[in-house]
Amino acid sequence: VVMKQSDPDETCKFVNECGEIIAGCIVGSFLSSSMHSVKTGARDETATLLVSDPDEYPEMFYIMTLGTSMHFRRVGLGSILVNRVVDMIKSKQGCGALYLHVITYNATAIKLYERLGFSCVKKIRGYYTINSVNYDCFLYARYFHGNLGHNNSDSLSNAARLILRKMSGGLIAG
Repeated sequence: VVMKQSDPDETCKFVNECGEIIAGCIVGSFLSSSMHSVKTGARDETATLLVSDPDEYPEMFYIMTLGTSMHFRRVGLGSILVNRVVDMIKSKQGCGALYLHVITYNATAIKLYERLGFSCVKKIRGYYTINSVNYDCFLYARYFHGNLGHNNSDSLSNAARLILRKMSGGLIAG
């Protein structure tokens, strides 16, 4: 998101070559839900947690970075950026999950993600290293198109979920 700079503000550090203030950005990517770990050769642990059926949901979307300039915080810009991704995923039937990592002490971001429908999947120890110090993170996810992700119960088989979804006329969704 860029905004035209009408009055140059010396404190704003994020200005592009056209003189526009960069108010915020989101960086992400569609990934295969059947990706495999380089180390083990098995299906990736995060993909397995978030998408139980990679044939039905061949893709996931990972938000690598979400940020807003200090001058534009607490005005809904983060929500707007995430909701643009959500709209894109809603139009892509094969994408079953939207996920991200958030450092455990970032309470403001955690509140934002929960308000936007994300749920905490798990805590990951030592995920981030900042200034040679390890920090834990939470894995957060939001599910789409009927994918239950980490909420998938062993007692509710994929066949039963499919029947329920068809009986509801597609009302059961992520």
